[in-house]
Amino acid sequence: MLCLLLLSPLLALQGPSEKELFDQYMNQIRPAQMADGSYASNVVVTADVLTGMALSPRAYRVDDGPFIRDAVSYLLSKVDDRTDDWQRDQRIALALMHVHQDRYLPTVAKLVARHGHKLEELRSTQVAANTPYSLTTLPPDAGLAEIARALADAGILRTYGKKENSPAAPSLAEVRQSYERGVQFLLSQRGDSGFWEVFGQPEPGISALAARALFGSGKDEARKVGFQVLDWLLSLQHEDGSIHNGRVAVYTTSVAIGALLDGGRAADQEAIQRAVAYLRAVQTDEGEGYSEGDKFYGGIGYGGDLRPDLSNLQFALQALHEAGVPAKDEAFQRAIHFLNRSQNRSESNPETYYDKGKTTPIRAGNDGGAMYYPGNSPAGTITLADGSMVARSYGSMTYALLKCYLFAGVSKDDPRVQAAIQWIRAHWTLEVNPGFDMLVDPRGGFQGLYYYYLSLAQALSAAKLTTIISPGGVQHDWRAELSSKLLQLQHEDGHWVNTDAPRWWEGNPVLCTSYALGALRELLDA
Repeated sequence: MLCLLLLSPLLALQGPSEKELFDQYMNQIRPAQMADGSYASNVVVTADVLTGMALSPRAYRVDDGPFIRDAVSYLLSKVDDRTDDWQRDQRIALALMHVHQDRYLPTVAKLVARHGHKLEELRSTQVAANTPYSLTTLPPDAGLAEIARALADAGILRTYGKKENSPAAPSLAEVRQSYERGVQFLLSQRGDSGFWEVFGQPEPGISALAARALFGSGKDEARKVGFQVLDWLLSLQHEDGSIHNGRVAVYTTSVAIGALLDGGRAADQEAIQRAVAYLRAVQTDEGEGYSEGDKFYGGIGYGGDLRPDLSNLQFALQALHEAGVPAKDEAFQRAIHFLNRSQNRSESNPETYYDKGKTTPIRAGNDGGAMYYPGNSPAGTITLADGSMVARSYGSMTYALLKCYLFAGVSKDDPRVQAAIQWIRAHWTLEVNPGFDMLVDPRGGFQGLYYYYLSLAQALSAAKLTTIISPGGVQHDWRAELSSKLLQLQHEDGHWVNTDAPRWWEGNPVLCTSYALGALRELLDA
């Protein structure tokens, strides 16, 4: 049997301590990177560091920053060195396969074939351990090579190893029980107004999201409160069809449409259609003097300005789709222009953009993921070797992109859709919202985490995908993994909250609980 993966029972790490251990040693190793991108100017150490980073809970990938990208460039420069050292080339192959399976697959296949082996063996073989250290037993004076090897082995174990003590994926009954606990928490959090409040005032957007969760409950009490929310939302409808109290009109109108549809009352249809007409009206198009050549054409913003973004757009298109607007409708077809310009795929997005007064233009990369709007990403930018800049793709927007393409009738076989799916495969993780440079900002990837879970569940459901194959050929039943993750994160009283990054209102447990229940509902309705 081919000796490829060192799977050690010494590395049975659990829970938060696993993340802390990986982070501790990766932060310790990070300053050891040399100017040429290597770690300690050593091929095997560099490969082990990359494997450990790629298979850590943070799931780092080649486009996550120079600590990965430059190390990959270093390894690629060593691929053609003629050597009979199979162990060396095996470690290089493992690293390249896990930082981005598809991009480096030809190189990996060449390395394996050089030693008379097959690619399938590299993907599947597991062997007994003989490494002396685990992350929990590394001595204080452990050298860089020992730490790198332990990181790689720990990552391999958590990805491929048999986890006899790991809990099974929750049953449908357990997911339903978790859902109802979340609903009870929401019911307990209503303010004096009877709705969900922010700064002492009822907040219609959050209340509409909560109402959607209540309509997914099997309890009459929950549905009764849901209808009370609907009546209040209808009282907020403006002459132009929008539903809001003066803030975030598109978000609130979009989730209100979903809540009204969930309520299923025939009498609400007129209000729903007026709200749908509003979303059509605020789309950036010829009505505002835009043409198809303008970078914001086809997008939808907050409703009070003309700067669209993919987040508002995905909420609006979700509402239009649920309201039965067909894919061939002009609103969806116009949106495709904005989606193209928000994707890092230069073949369909060849333009450059200037963002917020910056003097350096931003162009599309080619990883297939998505940014917030053309030329802008909260995950930051990447400066390439030629000095040009690319807005970083990140998880929640890439799932939004995938979902919106599909709602607009773009075929699943279309290269743009396939590119987004490949990004998702290459960056699969439920630990963080991937795409942020976590070694620059350790909390970056936690931003918008519950929004990410909801976007992921909606997009993968729309794509009718059951399995995600991540780098290394690992198959993930995303429904089982997501339900396990959400149940693990739920607090005893039924709520969810983002304790790591309260940005984008995720310090609010009502909002996070509504997002989490929205994601669970996609699993329960499958």
